Amino acid sequence: MELEIEYYIEKYNDELLSKGLALSTIENYIGIIREFLVFSKTVLVTKEIKEGYLSKQIKKVEKRTLYKKNNVIKKFYEYIISEFNLEIDNFFDSEKMKLPPQKNVKVLYQKEIEDIYNEFGNKINSLEMLFFDVLYCTGIRLSELVNLEVLNFDFENRFILISGKGNKERIVPYSKSLDKQFYMYFRVRKAIMEFFDQSHSYYFIDFNSGRQISKKFVYHQIVSTGNKIGRKLNPHLLRHSYATHLLENGCDLRYIQELLGHSSIQTTQRYTKVQIEQKKKTIKLFHPREQKLS
Repeated sequence: MELEIEYYIEKYNDELLSKGLALSTIENYIGIIREFLVFSKTVLVTKEIKEGYLSKQIKKVEKRTLYKKNNVIKKFYEYIISEFNLEIDNFFDSEKMKLPPQKNVKVLYQKEIEDIYNEFGNKINSLEMLFFDVLYCTGIRLSELVNLEVLNFDFENRFILISGKGNKERIVPYSKSLDKQFYMYFRVRKAIMEFFDQSHSYYFIDFNSGRQISKKFVYHQIVSTGNKIGRKLNPHLLRHSYATHLLENGCDLRYIQELLGHSSIQTTQRYTKVQIEQKKKTIKLFHPREQKLS
C-alpha cells in the first residue's frame, strides 16, 4: 500500500483517538477503511471504484454491516477532504442507503427472572450469582463490568461510576441486595491479590491469577447459569431485560436512556416495542376470548 494512504490512515487514527473512542471501535473502523483502500489501491476514489466495492460487499455481508461500512468510509473521506483540503469528491456521501430495521430484542419475563433467583440457592455457585445479579440489577454492558475499578464503587451510597462507549461516564445505582455479595467478593479479592502479589485496581479478577477478569470468562459464567436451569442466557439478554422491566414498572424512558448510556433516545425506544409485544403475548396466553380463538 502506498505511503500516502498509510499517512492518511495514521492521521485519521489519531483523530479517532482524540475523540475518546474505545480502542476496539477504532480498530474496527480502521480495519474497514484499510479493507476498502486495499480494494481501491488509491485515495482518489471514483464513482466506479465505490460501486465496485459496494457490489462486492453486498454479496458477503448483511445490509446493516454494509450500511456501517459505507458510513465509516464516508466519515473518513469527510475528515481527509476537510483536513488536507483535498479537491476530491466524497462519493460515499451520496450513497442513499437505508438502515434496515433492527432485529427484535429478546428479553426475559419478570416471572422468568424471579424463577431464576428462586433456583439460585441449590443450582448456582456464588460467583455465577454475583455476575448474574450485577448485570441484571445495573443493566451495564459486559465490557463495562470487566473494566470496573475499585474506585468506581460508592458502597455507602450504592452507586457505580461507569465508563461507557466513547469514555462517556454515567452513574448507575444498584440495589441493597448486592451489598453482601460485594462485601464478600471484596474480601476474597483482597486475599487473592495479596497471594499473587498483584497491585492493579480492577475490581473483578481472575481467581487463578489475580489479574483482570476476561469478558470470555464472565460470558461463560452467564451461559453456564442458563444451562443449569434450562434457559439460554447471555449478558446482553440481562441488559435488555433490565431496561424492559424498568419500563414496564413505570420508569421514564429518558431515565432509562441515561442509565443504559445510550447517546440517542431512539436506541432506547426499541424497549417500548418490546413492552408492547410482551403485552400482546400475555393477552394471547391468558385472555379468555383469545383462548377461544386459538
